[in-house]
Amino acid sequence: MHPSSRLAGRSESFDEQALEHLDGAEFMILTALRAWLRPRCQVQLAVMDWKEILHKAGLKEDGIEHFDLVMRTLTTVTTRPLDTRCRCATELAGDEAGLLQAIALLQQGQGSQAIKLLGEQFPAPAVSGLLKLIRWFAIDLLDVGLHIRIRERAINYMH
Repeated sequence: MHPSSRLAGRSESFDEQALEHLDGAEFMILTALRAWLRPRCQVQLAVMDWKEILHKAGLKEDGIEHFDLVMRTLTTVTTRPLDTRCRCATELAGDEAGLLQAIALLQQGQGSQAIKLLGEQFPAPAVSGLLKLIRWFAIDLLDVGLHIRIRERAINYMH
């Protein structure tokens, strides 16, 4: 990896990462995201309520509503299917990792990096509104003491 391609000085990659490397806050958001998209998992034969996951993490009604707004916006502004996995999957998908990274960047006041990241994943006209919604959710997480860490991005170079 080229040193200038790093978003942060961490050694972990945020793309296609194994779930065992996630901390509690990251795993909670990922579980809520996956439950929002696919509440019923055929492998686990169980239904999960994304609202209950967020409520148990300490989020208030506003935070839960902000998450719902983020998810509804993500699913409507994209021009392609979201790159996500089922709840039983053991790795992060690209859009899941990107959302976690955008939240982390916004929690640490790196809005320009979050705009750049979201601009790589979603149509330009949608980025501003999506950024605002993710910022609200990122603040809600901070209000209950849930911090998301910024990770290095894995980039493969073709020679």
